[in-house]
Amino acid sequence: MANIKKMIVALPLLLVVIGLSAASMAPAAEVDSFTDRHELADSRAALNLVVNRWLAEALVTANEQSIFQLGDTAGVDYCNQEKLLAALKDKLTGFIVGKLEAQVTDSDDLDTISVAFDHSIYRDFEFTESPTISLTKHLAPLLRIGDVYLGADKFGHFFTEGFSYYEMYSAMDQYSALEFGDLSESTFYGEFTTGVFSYADLAANLNGLRFWNQVLGLKADPVSGTEVTRPFVRCQDKKWRLTREFDWRDYVDPTWDEAINCSAFRNEILLAKVKKRIADTSHGKSCPLVKVDRQSLEKKYGDLLPYIFNPDGNKVLQEPLKPKFELYWSTIVGRLKLSTLFGSEPGKKLVQ
Repeated sequence: MANIKKMIVALPLLLVVIGLSAASMAPAAEVDSFTDRHELADSRAALNLVVNRWLAEALVTANEQSIFQLGDTAGVDYCNQEKLLAALKDKLTGFIVGKLEAQVTDSDDLDTISVAFDHSIYRDFEFTESPTISLTKHLAPLLRIGDVYLGADKFGHFFTEGFSYYEMYSAMDQYSALEFGDLSESTFYGEFTTGVFSYADLAANLNGLRFWNQVLGLKADPVSGTEVTRPFVRCQDKKWRLTREFDWRDYVDPTWDEAINCSAFRNEILLAKVKKRIADTSHGKSCPLVKVDRQSLEKKYGDLLPYIFNPDGNKVLQEPLKPKFELYWSTIVGRLKLSTLFGSEPGKKLVQ
């Protein structure tokens, strides 16, 4: 009888989650950065190759769309920004699960750590507490890039949520993008559905914004505030051309590691469950597992660091959920309006 009552209470939430997941473009997985954590081989070189191949393929697609539509040069749509971004989004972003995350998960060549839900730090989460995790039981694998351990879910955040940040940044500023990300992580893409508020997700989102802004470099870097002098793509000889290679080391840092950048939780119950399991698997240790060079992070992020970094241990989010829920939707509506008013003009070109 008690289980039936729990299901009845949770049914409205489940319906909302199912409905939103069909329309969502955001990553959905969590990662266990603690269980069976051991030394891994560096996956940076292999994943650099994948991303650079996808970038090159996206440019081929964008350039192929510059075709003779009217039988003469008047019909050639040279260096159309919208077509470029559409081709890049098609290659790099994913629905629910990011494309690169899926490749890492399915790869037999990369050195990763995959933790089963029943052995993870989330194993005690119940359906009413964390419907997404308890239903899917899907956890992203852990891998290493450089010296940083991160979940493969961060790639989806980097490319997919990073593009959402880029849209906000293009229309307004980086603070609006960060606030939207905080709301997203507090509601349907984190705390509301999984019970977890991941600061590491926000760090990946912000670095994704930096990447998307560096594609063309039309605005200053949102973190440093300096001009983008080396964009990834330029219009040369009436074609989009790559001008430099992508490298994960330009973006990945310890803020991407959830064992260093500690997550928050919806309530004390979830926090207690996770802290117990972390202590069990880490020989009594807690988050953060290791100290990090705070000065280097402050040098990189400046006054944006508090938005994405929590080095003070796992905690409970104190803000009530309902106001965030309402603010999330009002922000969505405002974002759509801004996109309409200030978005790029259809067919905008850069002909050189």
